[in-house]
Amino acid sequence: MVYIFHKRANKPKLVYNLGNQKTARCFKGRFVKLPKRSELGSPITKYHLQQLLWKDLLRVFIPLILIVLAPVGYGLWRTLYGYSNFGPAAAASWGRNWFLIAGGLVIALLFYTLRRLSRAHTWIEIYSWGLYLHYPPGRKRLLQWEDIQGITSYSINKRFLRIINQKKYYLSLHSRRYSPLHCHPDINNREGLKKTIKKQVYNRIRPKLLNAFKAGQRIPFGDISISKEMLFLPKQEIPWDYVEAISVEKGILNIALSTQKEMDIPIRKLQNLEILIHIIKTEI
Repeated sequence: MVYIFHKRANKPKLVYNLGNQKTARCFKGRFVKLPKRSELGSPITKYHLQQLLWKDLLRVFIPLILIVLAPVGYGLWRTLYGYSNFGPAAAASWGRNWFLIAGGLVIALLFYTLRRLSRAHTWIEIYSWGLYLHYPPGRKRLLQWEDIQGITSYSINKRFLRIINQKKYYLSLHSRRYSPLHCHPDINNREGLKKTIKKQVYNRIRPKLLNAFKAGQRIPFGDISISKEMLFLPKQEIPWDYVEAISVEKGILNIALSTQKEMDIPIRKLQNLEILIHIIKTEI
């Protein structure tokens, strides 16, 4: 059993069950101390950004180290050759440029190593009770499925001179405990991660949102809110009688009005889009 105490309190706040473990959330949703990973149970699966394996040492880092050492060795040879044949002045000048090149390569190798370490320490574990997110340097987040209130999912095509054409998938989790948590767009098997999270979260919040809508409450979906009577936009309220059609295309939620006016809302500003579309199709 693991309890987490707020520094100004003598007892834990808001106790949650994490499988067979217990933890507590302190004031304003911040953790003073997270439980150890061994106390969380066994993860169902783990999604890495980029694993760092022993084979990477043989295939990547040793060749890079040899590339860095090559100008060092050649610079030493030039220095010794110049010293033995032409004196100290030649030795100082003949090897200097090669040592500068080696220094630049060392700096580049250092930045590359730090980047690989950072990517290797970015991962997400899936548990029966929720998520364990790890971001470097040492930032950790625990999220129960019940804590997640909204999901934002969208993709962006990144192009450059018709040479680079990549699609990046973005996933943001909105909860009561943290500011929006953004999953890295390059994480491995991101489609599987997205499907798993959506299945767990939507199965919990869809009935609640649907019942609240039927009860006449106003339901927020990011920049859009809906009720039985109206569609609420950031600066406008539109009765459903004036809405002709709603469609999603190329990352945009398009709202066509009976006045032949159209309004576009970027999907990245919406939450729980699938539930929003479901409620509009079945209840409006």
